Amino acid sequence: MSAAGGCRMTPFHVTYALSRLQRLRLELPQWLPAIAGGTGFAVGAAYLAATASSWFLLLLLIPLVAYRGLFRFLFELVARRGRPVELRAADGALEVRAGGAVAVLPLDGIFQVFRSGDVWTVLHLSGAVLTIPADAITADQIGYLRAFARRAHAARA
Repeated sequence: MSAAGGCRMTPFHVTYALSRLQRLRLELPQWLPAIAGGTGFAVGAAYLAATASSWFLLLLLIPLVAYRGLFRFLFELVARRGRPVELRAADGALEVRAGGAVAVLPLDGIFQVFRSGDVWTVLHLSGAVLTIPADAITADQIGYLRAFARRAHAARA
């Protein structure tokens, strides 16, 4: 018997690509405060440049440096069609590889697995949110991940 609520599941490996729209829905909300602040800052700098001195246009470099991750994300979103993601579940851990980054998440940390439209969403205690296209993962694999979420729910109850 495995740790997943008594069901035996062999380790699995899933490879898929997130579309631009899926990435935008997933990654843009974390940048909304930066977008709002940067827009206000840029409007203020433009106003100062128009009314006082054109030297205030140099202030526009500050958001470019401070929010370079946002601009990198936007460039990558335009330049790449989809982001390849590898997901491996084995030995009590979920290994996620995306964009050169690797995250290893304990399977026991999964607390919610749900479907929304054409994607499955897996929520982890670490704050990680995994978005998996529904056609990229089988029902047995989702059942395996859901078993950890059910066990976490039973432990809380």
